[in-house]
Amino acid sequence: AYSAAKAAEAHLARCLAVEGGPAGIRVNTVLPDAVLQGSAIWSGRWREERAVAYGIAPDELEEYYRRRTLLGVTVSPDDVAAAVAFLASSHSAKTTGCMVTVDGGVAAAFTR
Repeated sequence: AYSAAKAAEAHLARCLAVEGGPAGIRVNTVLPDAVLQGSAIWSGRWREERAVAYGIAPDELEEYYRRRTLLGVTVSPDDVAAAVAFLASSHSAKTTGCMVTVDGGVAAAFTR
């Protein structure tokens, strides 16, 4: 269900970009990797379930996400905010229908 919802979100954004473009309306999406820092969802039960699914201890979860990226980084709220700020700025005035991935290069998420 999660993958289908993400695909639907991306397709909707592209459709809105097609429809809004002639009126100067830009529609883009930001696709972040898991943001553990400052996120309530990553405390408690959800964190434990993810750790069990990956076969690791809950305190190893951040390192697991860091290691799976090509750049060896974790994604912070500031990283996501910077992408959103770019898309909201005049620097992206000619960008629409775009998906900006902020994930440090998660190869498993690459289009095949």
